[in-house]
Amino acid sequence: MVVRPQLQTVEMSTHDTGFVYVMSNRAMPGLVKVGFTTLLPEERASQLSRHTGVPVPFDVEFRALTMRWKAVEGLVHQKMDGARVSSRREFFALPVDKAVESVRECVLEVNGIDAWTTSGFGSPHPLGGRDRVVLPLEAGQVFVLLSNPSPLKSPPSGGWQPLDLWQAHAVGDQLEIYATAGPGETAGFGGGDVGGEDDPVPYLDRSEKVANGTLNGKEQLAPGDRLLWLEDGDDPEKCKSVLFEARDYCQVACRTWSPQFTEEGFPLILNALVRDPSKAMLFAAQEAITLPMPRNWGPRPAPRGDQAFPLPGPERWLPQLRPKGKRPRRKSGS
Repeated sequence: MVVRPQLQTVEMSTHDTGFVYVMSNRAMPGLVKVGFTTLLPEERASQLSRHTGVPVPFDVEFRALTMRWKAVEGLVHQKMDGARVSSRREFFALPVDKAVESVRECVLEVNGIDAWTTSGFGSPHPLGGRDRVVLPLEAGQVFVLLSNPSPLKSPPSGGWQPLDLWQAHAVGDQLEIYATAGPGETAGFGGGDVGGEDDPVPYLDRSEKVANGTLNGKEQLAPGDRLLWLEDGDDPEKCKSVLFEARDYCQVACRTWSPQFTEEGFPLILNALVRDPSKAMLFAAQEAITLPMPRNWGPRPAPRGDQAFPLPGPERWLPQLRPKGKRPRRKSGS
């Protein structure tokens, strides 16, 4: 049962994901097309091939699963404006690798920690409903998972406890948070759950040929949990901080395209904290611990055993993978 103590916070907002893509066409050597779509990029490529009059189909060279996809596309176009062949077309005289690099940079700029940073923790960013959140990460960023074991305890006699510490190990790592219908849809590394090491979205196309990076972390959020995202710089006395609050049970997944390893050759996973948090990070965590009770609260998920219901498939978390006719109608893109 989820209890709902009163707390003044921001209104629930719905976060969703789409794609920013880079395409090429053999009939237009030296040019790339960069756009966004709320469909699968292959579907958008098929639409373009039918309607632009080109003699051969478009090839999807790169796709970025991202939030605020239209803003990402706009920033990419702005940065590559000098290579644009026409103000009325989304084609650029650039090598594919340069276009891909620009998309990666813009995803980080539009959806990275600077896009979420607030002046204080009074209004944590809520997570629930049908939210799908994708956070592009920088190496060395730290997450503090805060949990309150009881809705009846609040500071200073009880309340928040640091439950886990996570770290991003490479630029371009990605943390995904999916709101769920209940704890039965979640599993995690930390609890040793059956299915806890299975990637919720291992591929980004229906043919299952486009791998979605390498899973290096999978955890759970319970209603009332708070996730503190921290980044420090050259000044150990300062850091950026963003606070999320789970209103529903959430599945968390982290993936990388640049796996990092220990000196002994073991892969660095999300739970492996290999840096010392700065003074500013510790101060931010202490400040977050003093916050009042969350709006919603639910117990931590019980360990997932062999008898649990099967975990949802990738189409649960990425609706674009659902067969046509079973997806909400959305704008195709540009």
